[in-house]
Amino acid sequence: MKSVVVCGSKRYRKEIAAFCKELETLGVLVFEPSIQQPIPEDAFIHDAYVTEKLFKGLTLEHFDWIRKSEVCYIYNKDDYAGVSVTMEMAYAVALGKPIFALTPKTGEPLRDTLIDKVIKTPKALAALL
Repeated sequence: MKSVVVCGSKRYRKEIAAFCKELETLGVLVFEPSIQQPIPEDAFIHDAYVTEKLFKGLTLEHFDWIRKSEVCYIYNKDDYAGVSVTMEMAYAVALGKPIFALTPKTGEPLRDTLIDKVIKTPKALAALL
């Protein structure tokens, strides 16, 4: 089965959701980031312990999706990727997963070197899988 995990910033949550939906209509199993109702990094949910566990759980959930997918796709509109994407890219590389991205730049030259291929559309991505 064709599968992809999408990584990206919550600032592009609407665009990422549309990208993922189109991939799904093309028959791709998509692991979409849990950013549709973003939680600010400075959020405090009830107490520090609960806040820490919530953010850790979201991170580990995404790592699990990276492990399960064939490809890691970075939705780096405007050449932007945040801190979480850095961790996700590193994890994908450690697992030997190819990293595809919307643009060749992420705002950090080191991350840029990890991109294997630039793919602009869901249709092109689905065709490559």
